[in-house]
Amino acid sequence: METNEPFCCPHCERKMPFRLIMKVKKDHVFECPYCEGGVVPKKTKSFAWGYVLGFLSFVIPQQIVFYLHEDIVLAFLIGFLHFVVAFGLVSLYLYLNTEFIKARTFFI
Repeated sequence: METNEPFCCPHCERKMPFRLIMKVKKDHVFECPYCEGGVVPKKTKSFAWGYVLGFLSFVIPQQIVFYLHEDIVLAFLIGFLHFVVAFGLVSLYLYLNTEFIKARTFFI
């Protein structure tokens, strides 16, 4: 039975752990940690753009703060805070909007 609940295994219908969000890629098959059934994301964005947004959200505020205050520690801390927030929001968005379907297996 296919479920429409986000980030849920279609085999055992249990929620997948949040840490698997970084493995999610289009057409990438991975195993459910509970039932070991193969699952594929139905429609998703790659997590790679989460790294890009995290990097940009670190670099841009960090450079602005460093330019204005010339304090490298303050600039790093503010940049790191922006990185953590952006990375967390992207992860949460993907967790709440990714649906899985059963992987097709072909035996020869």
